[in-house]
Amino acid sequence: MSEILLETGTGEVEIIEFIVNNQCYAINVLKVKGIIQLDTVVPLPKAAPEIMGMTNVRGNMNMVIDLQKVLYNISTDKYTGGLGLLCEFNGTIVVFLVDEVKGILKVTWADIEQSNKMKQDVLMIGSILKDGRIIILLDFESITMAADLGEDYQKQAKLSDIGKTKHTDSTIVLVEDSKAIREMLKLSLIEAGYSKVITFNNGKDAYDYMFELKDKYGAEFIEEVSILITDIEMPVLDGYTLTRRIKEDEILKNLPVIIFSSLISEELKHKGETVGADVQIGKPSIKELVEIVSKLITESKARQ
Repeated sequence: MSEILLETGTGEVEIIEFIVNNQCYAINVLKVKGIIQLDTVVPLPKAAPEIMGMTNVRGNMNMVIDLQKVLYNISTDKYTGGLGLLCEFNGTIVVFLVDEVKGILKVTWADIEQSNKMKQDVLMIGSILKDGRIIILLDFESITMAADLGEDYQKQAKLSDIGKTKHTDSTIVLVEDSKAIREMLKLSLIEAGYSKVITFNNGKDAYDYMFELKDKYGAEFIEEVSILITDIEMPVLDGYTLTRRIKEDEILKNLPVIIFSSLISEELKHKGETVGADVQIGKPSIKELVEIVSKLITESKARQ
């Protein structure tokens, strides 16, 4: 993929637009390692219906998910010569079969209308109206989890070997657009002893909440919220921009901020550092997240 030259924290994002069953969809460029032409796909016994099988990509065997089956419950009959999006996130490499790739678009997260009015199990982050056509930004994390390719989340969510936090009175703000992951993270934090977890599904609502607290309590806002955990990809306001706005504020900058995202990698960590994130953790490392939350809250309370 081409190098991304967008400035971090400005709310801009580049997406790849593609077609499935004559409908326009999109994915963040940063999640795509390449576009490949499928040759041989080996079926797997007892696999989820949307999993076509495995294919050889540059010497590695990767799962192939049929997006037409996921989105329309119609299996693709012919895949030889078809196009696949080679994607990596949550420590997993997956190929998504598509009909056509139209190209790369530059948009802002504010252009993306969130899907919170839709039913709970909808597989979309939001939608974009571009040149008269509707483009749906899919929730690929939920798609892979539904195909039982997100087992690492289930394993990571088992926190029996982590002691209960001593900060049971601390309030955590959790910002995550994926419904499935948001609920899993909230339950994991509650299991670890944090009974006060306030959730938002986009950065704008979290931003408004934090600045309302600042206006009401001033520097004492830290008594109301101990830490903020945010995803990166979110409609309306993304996690990078949310973090930058918090860290540029003279009062809110004291709030510990963790970026928890499938986009965290050694190549992209500089983006979170640029906007002032205290810690960046790659999904699905829930155990590490819980441990770091406790550490940062302890350090924050020691400074108060």
